[in-house]
Amino acid sequence: MFLAKLLKGAVAGVVALSFASSVQAADFPSRGIEFVAGYGPGGGHDTMLRAMAKVIQDNDLSEVPINVVNKPGGSSAVALGYLNSHKGDGHFLMSATSSFLTTPLTSNINLDYTNFTPIARLGIDPELLVVNDKGAYKTLEDIAKADKVLNVGGSGTGSIENIVVIKLEEALGKKLNYIPFQGDGEVTAALLSNQIDFAITNTGPVGDFIKTGRFHALAISTEKRVSLFPDVPTFLEQGYDINLSLFRGVVAAGDIGEEEKAYLLKMVKAMSETEEWQTNYIVPNSIVPDFLGPDEFAKYLAGMNEVYRTSLTKLGIIK
Repeated sequence: MFLAKLLKGAVAGVVALSFASSVQAADFPSRGIEFVAGYGPGGGHDTMLRAMAKVIQDNDLSEVPINVVNKPGGSSAVALGYLNSHKGDGHFLMSATSSFLTTPLTSNINLDYTNFTPIARLGIDPELLVVNDKGAYKTLEDIAKADKVLNVGGSGTGSIENIVVIKLEEALGKKLNYIPFQGDGEVTAALLSNQIDFAITNTGPVGDFIKTGRFHALAISTEKRVSLFPDVPTFLEQGYDINLSLFRGVVAAGDIGEEEKAYLLKMVKAMSETEEWQTNYIVPNSIVPDFLGPDEFAKYLAGMNEVYRTSLTKLGIIK
């Protein structure tokens, strides 16, 4: 009799626990979801998140409102702190690009990528090695054989372009003079006027110049050729071990539940597969769609964090 009652009570407890868990999962999301941009309105983070929010709501991919909030400051340090203050709450999703890794590496915010929950990488911005059509260098081999120190343009010290140049120096076994400009427009202008021998830049600023023949892309920093530039060979296929791109993804707060994680992943993946997303964001911004789910994205972030740590240390940015 006692055993029967004990078993009955245990079964009832399991049923109650299962019911409570299912109710908790069913209750998410219980309010609107915040998309957190680490930079101000109109910037790359803000633009991506607003495009995402519109596609999600236009296609009824979430039953709750999506609200984009801007938390600028400290190269996304403010946004990282804000998201971390909501640990365990899946109602927050933050844009993640290179600053998601570099800001913790170069500042004392006592946070890093492991404090957050990777949800998805949406795409990459490959780097191109670009020359002026009227310049002296027509192939990557020409650059390798040059008997002088070449001037290379890119955006900012410690940027992905700077890191690609470091990798290229290592691969070529020769010194390159990296000139950091304030933005892509200055890099493009310098290459147009032959002030630099070549540029390392993402695809957006130079795409039209490549199409019109003013610039030639000699290499792209992806694992395989991309449909945007099918005739541009990769560094890898030319024998240079360079496979680095800017990434665009989203992360949630740390310690969220599996149900919350699954909901966010399903929503973001469905969004990324819509024609509206491709037409209104991917194509206009020259992004290469390259989706990674949580586990793959986590591994990718770990690898990229080490690349940044090593390169920024070499540049003296990390002491």
